[in-house]
Amino acid sequence: MQKIFEQLLVLYVFISVGYLLGKLFKKKLEHTEVLSVLLVNVFLPCKVFKSFATNFTTTFFSEKYSLIIASTILLFLLALLAPIVSNRLGKNKTERNVYKYSVPISNYAYLGYVLIEGVFGQEFLTSFIFFAIPFIFYTYTFGYTILTNSSNNIKKLINPITISIIIGAIVGLTGIILPDPINTIISNASSVVGPLSMIMTGIVLSTFAFGKLFTDIPSYVFLFIKMIIIPAICFGTCLLLNLHEISYMVLIITCMPCGLNPIVFSKLIGEDSVPGARLVILSHLVAMISLPLWLSLISII
Repeated sequence: MQKIFEQLLVLYVFISVGYLLGKLFKKKLEHTEVLSVLLVNVFLPCKVFKSFATNFTTTFFSEKYSLIIASTILLFLLALLAPIVSNRLGKNKTERNVYKYSVPISNYAYLGYVLIEGVFGQEFLTSFIFFAIPFIFYTYTFGYTILTNSSNNIKKLINPITISIIIGAIVGLTGIILPDPINTIISNASSVVGPLSMIMTGIVLSTFAFGKLFTDIPSYVFLFIKMIIIPAICFGTCLLLNLHEISYMVLIITCMPCGLNPIVFSKLIGEDSVPGARLVILSHLVAMISLPLWLSLISII
């Protein structure tokens, strides 16, 4: 429990730093878009590549392939639940789309990967990224279309994250030894994901007035369903079926707070980004209490 608190404290300190920077220098942060591009296209892929290149072996695949089956089933069930929840709670089309996207998709990457590696180690992180592959595909296809009201485009599956998974898996399976300078570059790039992603989160959140983000009752209902009810049911079901390792992955991906895509994608198409910002801020505040409690169960059970 203490290690989880320590990791979360570090991450939330960086969010606070980003928020303060955004408020103090809001007219001088035009270069944050460049940092965001680097984070998405360089630094996070390096972390994913490093994890797979180090731990993805034939033994790993033979022991872990069931994780993909389990995550696909979980994603399918959450995707079926999403429109039910969104239609009940959303007051307009934008809110319904944000809810629909956020039921299955959470901040499992920028917050999740860093937190998991810090608490449980890199081998556990590889298992989790492997488990999350169907969610990655969903994010770039159906998730993108939900938030942007656009047609599905299979080309979006070819992106830096999926490429880093494939290349990392090849390196891991073949046992290719990379030159030390390349390993150093990848390690250094990987190490900045946590601080930079949290600072960027804080900067994005600083652009919204907090007052109107705390008065929407349906948002609280949604977060209770997403961060308490869904993890409890999914985790409990896996334990009853004696699927312990799968239960850990299921718990982690369902208990994470909401991600930033509902804000980013809404801005891209000129839609109201307040519903997404509301969920992000409230869910990250809830996560300060709920995440240590949920993740501590993995160490106990």
